[in-house]
Amino acid sequence: MKTLMVTDPQMCTECEACINACKKQYGTSRARKTGTIPIFCMHCHPDKAPCARICPTGAIEDIDGTLKVNEDNCILCKLCLIACPIGIIAINNEKKSAEKCTLCLESDNIIPACVEACKDNVLNVFSIEDLQDLKDDDEIVKDLEEAIKTFKKLS
Repeated sequence: MKTLMVTDPQMCTECEACINACKKQYGTSRARKTGTIPIFCMHCHPDKAPCARICPTGAIEDIDGTLKVNEDNCILCKLCLIACPIGIIAINNEKKSAEKCTLCLESDNIIPACVEACKDNVLNVFSIEDLQDLKDDDEIVKDLEEAIKTFKKLS
């Protein structure tokens, strides 16, 4: 099942709880802060993801619809960092490997650590099916359009 992170930048209080939770979980935060809001991997379609397409060793693999970095195959060439349209690939210097958000699918967490840590209800996780249902709701479409405008202004 394809899953996506949706962020409401207007609700963010800049507490960085999401970034700290990710860092605690993985040793390196797989999220970044741009201006006042956290930025997460866009979870591109596995066949179209620039980071996976450019990787010379195929270290960025599709595992059940989510792209994950295979640390054993990563040669730390950093081409994925360059290719990522939002620059969200992280480098774990201890593991000598690139890392990217997987929505904590490789952990025992039921929901991602960042979503659980966010007390302001800024972060939400949806399946593609959930989003399809929401697409018909005009109010939510307007909110998403405003969020995109805010993101573009901050970029």
